[in-house]
Amino acid sequence: MSEFVRFIALRYFTQSHRKHTLSLISLISVLGLSLGVATLIIVLSVMDGLIAKTEEIVLKSTTHANIYRLVGNFDTYTEVEKQTESIPGVLGATPVVFREVLLMSEKGLATAFLNGIDPEGYKKISDLSELVVKGNYECLAKGEKCGYVAKNLFEMSEMDEFLGEKPRLFPAILGIDLAAKLQVSPGDIVSLVTSGNRKIIGEDAVPVSGNLVVAGIFESGMYDYDSRYLYAGLEETQKLLDIGHNVSFVSTKVDNPGKILEFKGLITDRVGGFPFAVQDWRDLHKTTLKFFHLQKLIMFIILVFIAVVASFGIITTLIMLVIDKTREVSILRSLGAKKRVIRGIFMFDGFIIGLMGTFLGSVFAVLICFLLKNVEFQISKEVYFFSTLPVQMSVGTFAVVIFSTLLISVAATLYPSIKASGITPVEGLRHE
Repeated sequence: MSEFVRFIALRYFTQSHRKHTLSLISLISVLGLSLGVATLIIVLSVMDGLIAKTEEIVLKSTTHANIYRLVGNFDTYTEVEKQTESIPGVLGATPVVFREVLLMSEKGLATAFLNGIDPEGYKKISDLSELVVKGNYECLAKGEKCGYVAKNLFEMSEMDEFLGEKPRLFPAILGIDLAAKLQVSPGDIVSLVTSGNRKIIGEDAVPVSGNLVVAGIFESGMYDYDSRYLYAGLEETQKLLDIGHNVSFVSTKVDNPGKILEFKGLITDRVGGFPFAVQDWRDLHKTTLKFFHLQKLIMFIILVFIAVVASFGIITTLIMLVIDKTREVSILRSLGAKKRVIRGIFMFDGFIIGLMGTFLGSVFAVLICFLLKNVEFQISKEVYFFSTLPVQMSVGTFAVVIFSTLLISVAATLYPSIKASGITPVEGLRHE
């Protein structure tokens, strides 16, 4: 764009016979565009924050990959552990027994996922021990003496008597929201029933049951885990479920979760392929992550229409500017200015409005995002998985929004600039 076009465009934009009217319309256009840009950036930054927070919690509180045996019992997990840990970049591997169970306390009832783990081995692949906010993680270790006092054991023994079993008591770590549902604290007794394993008593098959004592409560920050997960010792869980030395899978952790697909292939090759299969953290949490990415795309598509609506203000401003400058355009045309020069003048004016709106909207969005991060805006974690609103600003998000807004602004200048370039020298001077 030539210096001449920029000079004339700026002069037209700042000097007009209807200066006050155009200034008001231009101000409304800029403010409307600013609002659209700010809304887009804020919403997309929140969605980026949700995705980043989910990945952070997943990688911190759970494992990076699980190795399953598709056929037969998984009792050769010790060999699989050694094979997996021999791969460079694998930080650790440990067996896990996983079952869905029903928990009952004196004041509550809840379904949950029981994880039988080796307390020491699990430290290599998860930060669970650091997430315990009440009680003692070390209570999961066999024979470990803890400071809690078991309460209400007598009242919770009726279930064992009904099912014909001897009372069992083993320590477990519960999620903070799961403990809230059951209204229990460290030292309380909770009954456990699972229908996945059954015992034959007489002529009847009854569910496996037992009593656990709450040895600790953990908080990961993600409602899905805090409301449904509990952890107990591996040997105690195997005895409770009467599954011998079998496990559900072997969990692993790697030094670079971003390259999990490469590790997935290496682990599969090392354990010999079928009947073993590997599921990585992205597969395990595919639904949640896809939900957030889809929500982000839908929000962008919907909110970009705010910028589209604001662009009509640019069209209105330029049309009024064309009407106001008809005489000047005719003079330029009579002096030999080409149509593309005239188009460039009014397109540049529209671009200035778009640039101002985009800049102000970006600044406003940054201020709001910083405010949301510092204030820790409270939200319902039952709905949004987290208790506070996570915000993450990224250069990519800003670039996409700014580019989209400027593109819409330039597109809005096409009709007025084409109309302006169609003005003939005679048309503007016929009444002079």
